[in-house]
Amino acid sequence: MSAPQVVVARLSHESHAFSRLRTTLAEFGREELLFGDEIVERMRGTRTELGGIIDAAQAQGWQLVPTVSACASTAGPVTRAAYDALTEPMLRALAEHPHVAAVVLSLHGAMFVEGLPDPEGDLLCRIRQQVGPRVVVAATLDLHANVTDAMVRYADILTSYRTTPHVDQYEAGQRACALVGRALAGEIRPRVHLARRDMIAGMDLGRTLREGPMTRLHARARAWEQREAAVLDVSLNAGYYMGDVYEAGPSVLVVGDGDAALCQRVADELIDDAYRWRDQKTVHLQSVDEALARCREPAQGRGPLILADYTDGPGGGGYGDATALLQALLAANLPGTLVGLLHDPESARQAIEVGVGQALDLRIGGKTDPAFGGGPVAVRAQVLAVSDGRFVRSGPFKTGTPASIGASALLQCGEVQVIVASNRVQAEERGQYRVLGVDVERLNVLALKGINHFRADLEPIARGIVFVESGGIHATDLRTLPYRNVRRPLWPLDDTAG
Repeated sequence: MSAPQVVVARLSHESHAFSRLRTTLAEFGREELLFGDEIVERMRGTRTELGGIIDAAQAQGWQLVPTVSACASTAGPVTRAAYDALTEPMLRALAEHPHVAAVVLSLHGAMFVEGLPDPEGDLLCRIRQQVGPRVVVAATLDLHANVTDAMVRYADILTSYRTTPHVDQYEAGQRACALVGRALAGEIRPRVHLARRDMIAGMDLGRTLREGPMTRLHARARAWEQREAAVLDVSLNAGYYMGDVYEAGPSVLVVGDGDAALCQRVADELIDDAYRWRDQKTVHLQSVDEALARCREPAQGRGPLILADYTDGPGGGGYGDATALLQALLAANLPGTLVGLLHDPESARQAIEVGVGQALDLRIGGKTDPAFGGGPVAVRAQVLAVSDGRFVRSGPFKTGTPASIGASALLQCGEVQVIVASNRVQAEERGQYRVLGVDVERLNVLALKGINHFRADLEPIARGIVFVESGGIHATDLRTLPYRNVRRPLWPLDDTAG
C-alpha cells in the first residue's frame, strides 16, 4: 500500500485594517518565503507548525507534498497580486496530485486581502472544491484568528495555538496531524463547531503567562476534552480587533466526532464564559510620564526595566517608529538606556555609510505617520556598531528559524543608545540585540517595540515590565477606530452590545 500523499502549505499574515502600509510579495520575502522541498530542508527541526507537521508526517509514514511557506510581519492588507502568487502553488499541487489523502495548512486566521475580506475562507473553499468532500482538510491557526463561517464550513479540522507568547506552534502542527492521521485511519469523522458572541475584544488578548481569563478558559477546555470522547480538540481564539471584518473577535472552536449537540454546547458554554470575563485584563498600560517615573526609581532586582512601547508594537500592526517614548528617554538621559528596535532604514543606511566610530546628525523615527506617536527626532549620534541584522532564533519563540532585523546600526546619543533597523519587526528575543553586540541583561532600561512575544525570552531576565501607551496605531481605545465592516452592536464599540 502506497504512502498517503499530504499536501502541506503555510500562508500567514495578520492584517491591520487601519494601517497605511500594504503587504506585498516583497514583504513576505523579507520574513519567510519558501517553495517546494526547500520548506522541509529549512523548517525541519524548528519549533514551528511546519516543524511539527514535518515530524508528524515522518512518524505516520506520509508522503509530504510541500508547496509554499509564506509569512510576513503584521501590517496593512495583503495585495491581491501577492495573495494570488502565494495560493497558486497550492492549487497547482492539488491539480498535479489528484489522489491526495489530506491537505494540512498553517494559516493565521486574521488575514485581509484587498477586495477579499476572508482570504482564509476563500482558500479553504477553493481547496475543498478541488479535492471534493472525502479528502481531509486541516489547518492550524494563530489564536488571534478572526474565525469565519467559511473557514469552519470548508475545513474538517481547525486547531489553534494555546499560548501567548506563541511558544506551542510545534505542538499545534503535531496536534493537527494527529487528528488527520486518525481521520485517515477511519477512527474519527471530524467536524468543526463554532461559537462567537457580540464582542470584538476579550480573552485578555490570549495571554497565558499569568493566571487570568485565558488560563481559566483553557483549564475548562482541557477538562471537556478529557471528559467527553466526542470532543476531540477545543481552540480558544482571542481574535484580532484591528481586523475590520464582519466576523472579527473572540471565538471558540470544537473539533468533534459525533454528538454535534454536545460539541456545540461546549463551544457555547466556553464563549459565554469568555463574554462574562471580557473586560478582565492582566496587562494595564501606563503613560510615558508614568514609565519615566518608574525608570527613576531605585532598581529592585537585577536586569533591565523593560518599557514595552505597546501601541507602536509591530506585532500588532504598529509602525515601529513612533518617537514619543524615545523623546522622553533622550530628555531623561539616564545611563544604561537602550531604545530599539526603531524602524528607520534611512537612518540605518546613513549610519552604515559613515562607519563605526564616526558621528553624524540624524532625524530618527517618526517617518511613517507622525500622527501616531510623534515625528522624527533630531540627534547627534556616534555609530557604535553596524550589522546586516541576520541571526537564527534561539529563544522559545520560533526556535531554530532564520530571522533578520535588516541592515542596522547601534547609535550613542548622550547616555542613551538607539538601534535603528531596516526591517520593521517586533521585539522577540535577545538575538535581535546580540547582532549589534548588545547584551540586554546588562542594561538599566530597555525600551522596545513589543506587545506579547518578547516576554517569552526577555521577561525572565528583566527586573520588571512597564507597558506604555505612546499614541501608536495599535490603539487601545477601540471606539476611536473607523470600523466599517464589523457586525454591530459589538462590545466595546457599542453600549447596547450583549
